[in-house]
Amino acid sequence: MAGDDLEGMARASIEAFNGADWQWLRDHCRDGYVYEETGTGRRFEGVEETIKALEDWKLAAPDASGEITRCVVSDQTAVLEIVWRGHQSGALETGAGTLPPSGRPFEFWASMWQRYEQGGLTEERHHLDVLTMMTQLGAVPPPSG
Repeated sequence: MAGDDLEGMARASIEAFNGADWQWLRDHCRDGYVYEETGTGRRFEGVEETIKALEDWKLAAPDASGEITRCVVSDQTAVLEIVWRGHQSGALETGAGTLPPSGRPFEFWASMWQRYEQGGLTEERHHLDVLTMMTQLGAVPPPSG
């Protein structure tokens, strides 16, 4: 896959999340697809398992969206720098339990590494700043300083 095509696919993947276009993921993820979130420790194998997790994010924050600020492509890998924004209006499942709706906004940075093979997405590793998000939602006290 050429660099321009790869960058276009990477950008389209974030737009698919923004618009809750789960069919885009079904159409563009390949067999063996794996999604990992380093900030939460979660790992999903297969597109349907991943879609369920993304649907849960959209239930907790229906307006959640990502803005790509940078994209770098090398070989079959795209690296995205993303600002995630939204409001938590629904319950958010965390490793420590359920965070009730706070109504608060969030804005935090993340990077996502995507691997493409056979013309589609095979792997995503999402490094997200969960501490900043949880502080903004009131689940963690702000750092003193």
